[in-house]
Amino acid sequence: MEVRVNAQPDFTIISAKGSLDMYSSLDLKNRTDSLTIKAGHHVVFDLNEVSYIDSSGIGTLIKIVNTIQEKQAEFFITGLKPMIEKIFKIAGLMNYFTVLTDEEFKAKYPS
Repeated sequence: MEVRVNAQPDFTIISAKGSLDMYSSLDLKNRTDSLTIKAGHHVVFDLNEVSYIDSSGIGTLIKIVNTIQEKQAEFFITGLKPMIEKIFKIAGLMNYFTVLTDEEFKAKYPS
């Protein structure tokens, strides 16, 4: 999995590419743990290029969102492909994560 981080003063966009699974989850967690996140900061996970996610990947996202919320920052997910969105719905995660459509993401975080 390839991970790109675009850190701005008020928000950070983390873009992942490839599979988010038991082999890549620890690396993703370590990358996000090393970020400086303050209260009020927004962290956006762009999953547009994630082709596969398993239970380890979902567990890692849950751990990451919990860590971010402990810091009183906000966590968003964008770029859910239909197959991954279906997994999120089956797992009951659509109410747990704040999911932005691509249009909402572009309006809120213009590049």
